[in-house]
Amino acid sequence: MASTVVTPSPGFISIAVQDAQRSASFYESYLGAVRDTFDFGPDAAVFVGWPTFALSSARRPDLPVPSPETTSIQLWWRASDAKALYERAVADGVPILAEPFDGPFGRTFAMADPDGYRITIYERDQPLFWPPRRG
Repeated sequence: MASTVVTPSPGFISIAVQDAQRSASFYESYLGAVRDTFDFGPDAAVFVGWPTFALSSARRPDLPVPSPETTSIQLWWRASDAKALYERAVADGVPILAEPFDGPFGRTFAMADPDGYRITIYERDQPLFWPPRRG
């Protein structure tokens, strides 16, 4: 019997938003997302990278917006300078959900995207104690 091979991480992530173009501008401006050149229409934006992700205007306006208290999905983006991005986001009025702190992933903070999804910004992929010491 042939076995099924599944990749160890998602190959594509789709995020339901109220306004794909508004959210796309946020992801491009603050997170450096690069849009796919294919035109998916006004209700979607797809970004290249790994994993590829898309924004889709599938969230109905009559539904409550996501919040850190009710949304279990959290998105993380690595930045070379979390402090500079934090200062820019604050100056632009982007909601800050967690003030900057130094943790196992370096300088870290969290902000909300236009739909209220939590975006955590961090500077280091591996914690300081990685790999764990044995013995």
